Amino acid sequence: MTRYAFILLCILCGALFGRAHPGNAATIHVVNHGWHTGLVIRRGDIPAGLWPEHRQAPPGEYLEVGWGQREFYQTRDPSLLQALGAAVWPGASVLHLVGFNGQVTERFPHSEIIALTVDNAAMARLVRYIADAYERDADGNVKRLGAGLHGDSRFFAGREDFHLLRTCNVWTAHALRRAGCPVGLGITAENVMSSAAKCGTPVP
Repeated sequence: MTRYAFILLCILCGALFGRAHPGNAATIHVVNHGWHTGLVIRRGDIPAGLWPEHRQAPPGEYLEVGWGQREFYQTRDPSLLQALGAAVWPGASVLHLVGFNGQVTERFPHSEIIALTVDNAAMARLVRYIADAYERDADGNVKRLGAGLHGDSRFFAGREDFHLLRTCNVWTAHALRRAGCPVGLGITAENVMSSAAKCGTPVP
């Protein structure tokens, strides 16, 4: 191979493969709300076509996604009896989506936050997992349940049942495993956060 042919080959390789690196990684955040964990995803990192329903969520650069027991999660001031009932008796689930702009730490200034860097394939698996969590009608449409708990947040009907072995934190743990983080059972928020910290970085 001549010198000029080698240079041309390098230029072609750079053109073909060099553009695969920028934007090849995204950051997701795991937020600890005390008893419950949520996931924060930057809207611009959502792969096209995998989760079109995110457009029905509130506007904002970021989306926080939470999953939980439908009746309990939608109650603004739940009682201890409701909490015990949600933990013991299986019930329908719900997705809670919150849209916001600005830094994640500004949105959740008093919460423990773990940042995880994932590649495109991991992000795609995570987004598919979230999209699969919706309850859908015969035409594939999701069911919007109404206003959420914070500002312009919204609730959507979930597909799976919530029960003692399938709690909000277990759901988050499964989501993180889809994203390539080998989280344990995730029974409690502390379990989820300690496992996530092994894959990511605590955000001060």
